Amino acid sequence: MDNSLLIALLSAFGVKEIWTIVKKKMDQNEREGDKLDQLSLKVIGELKNKIEDLESKIDELILENTELKIKVARMEERLLKDVTKRTRKKRNAKSDS
Repeated sequence: MDNSLLIALLSAFGVKEIWTIVKKKMDQNEREGDKLDQLSLKVIGELKNKIEDLESKIDELILENTELKIKVARMEERLLKDVTKRTRKKRNAKSDS
């Protein structure tokens, strides 16, 4: 009977030690998972900020592009007016001759 009690105590002690080791491993994995989650959240936050910065830069470039299109249209209009004036002058000069 002493042997069976000893075997029972050793078995119980072994299970408890095994459970402690497993629990420590689970806790360690959970802490690593939390670190990864925090790192992921940090990376997501940084990427979100970069996206917002890029969106604002895109908006600025769209406005600049629109302004440049307007300037080009005005320059084209001036060129056309200048060309029409020149052709009128040439026609008038030819008709006077």
